[in-house]
Amino acid sequence: MMKKAMLFVAALLACHVANAQYFCTTEGTELHYVNYDEVGQSVSDETMTVKNILQEGNTVKASYYAKIVTTKAKNNTSYTLFNWSYDGKNTVCTEDLMYGPYIASDSDPDKYDEVARMKMLDDRKFKGDNSFTIKDSAQGGETIPDRSYQLILNMLKNEVNISGAAYMGEEQVHTRAGKFDCIKISYLMRTKIVLKSKTLRVTEWYAKGVGLVKSEAYDTKGKLDCKTLLVKIDK
Repeated sequence: MMKKAMLFVAALLACHVANAQYFCTTEGTELHYVNYDEVGQSVSDETMTVKNILQEGNTVKASYYAKIVTTKAKNNTSYTLFNWSYDGKNTVCTEDLMYGPYIASDSDPDKYDEVARMKMLDDRKFKGDNSFTIKDSAQGGETIPDRSYQLILNMLKNEVNISGAAYMGEEQVHTRAGKFDCIKISYLMRTKIVLKSKTLRVTEWYAKGVGLVKSEAYDTKGKLDCKTLLVKIDK
């Protein structure tokens, strides 16, 4: 009886550790999202597949391979990749900005590696930091450091600046995928492509063991620009 109790406690602890990070660590899980425009119309469906689960010492890593299918458009499929890690204190996510262009160039996805990524980053003159971090036990009102990056895409210089970021506390979010206890984050995102710039107030909700559950972006006049919702999880 004592042995069974000890095994039960060990299992509970293992589950707690596995879900301490703000991303999924179950290989093959699919996270389904719907992206909406400013009037609430669905504009694309996005599926993130969890792969490459890896434990390195106290750090666990995972990759989210995203396929985005845009409605009512030709050549409507695009791809991107998010790499996650958790060291026991911080969850870090970095979008691999080169994965999409690599796939779009009709290159073999199985041959995409660090050498190919670094070459493409150099060709596109990438500079800066496009990662973001979610701290364990972050308190509402706690600020998050600014970050920025730039690169050449489609022959045009793209610049992105993230500022005024802060944790907004915890909040429960309900979607078609279920009910989630989330950390809420808000920040200003300014994008500039050559001479055209745009500023949005972005708010995001992340759940442990899942990742992004909900995202909303409003312009400087308070008008909705876009929204993303998690609608289904397939394991």
